[in-house]
Amino acid sequence: MSKILQLSLFLAFFYVFSTRVISQSSTTMQDIFETVSENMVDLEEKNNKEIVNMTFDLLVNQNSKSIYRFLDGAFTYDVMVLGDRRVNRLNISVYKQGANDWELVDQATGSSPKIKIYPAGFEEYKFVISVDDFKGSNNAGHFALILYHENPEKNK
Repeated sequence: MSKILQLSLFLAFFYVFSTRVISQSSTTMQDIFETVSENMVDLEEKNNKEIVNMTFDLLVNQNSKSIYRFLDGAFTYDVMVLGDRRVNRLNISVYKQGANDWELVDQATGSSPKIKIYPAGFEEYKFVISVDDFKGSNNAGHFALILYHENPEKNK
């Protein structure tokens, strides 16, 4: 009887702890939020920046996500993309709406690629994010796009 009880307790213990590991390693956004929180404090408190947009999304396989935003010519912007624990390298391409089509402004690849944008006026931009390399056998991961500029309020 005690062997059955021991086996039952072992199986229950194994089930409880293996379920937590699986749920943490599947599709949680907790780690991308923690990464962004650290960067947000650095940008706003230490580097005098104002974050104007943050976007979170999931990338699966080699698909891409597009984000659209109007930017004001009164500011010079930086855009940075961060990945979660499953993403090794990201691609970002920035396009500006031209007279007939989207015009490439710049592109970057890296673990947290960053691009500087100099709008000439109030213009529409498209940000295209994709994964260049997943870690290990992963084929999905979350990313965060952070768009920011100098904080005009802190310069007063």
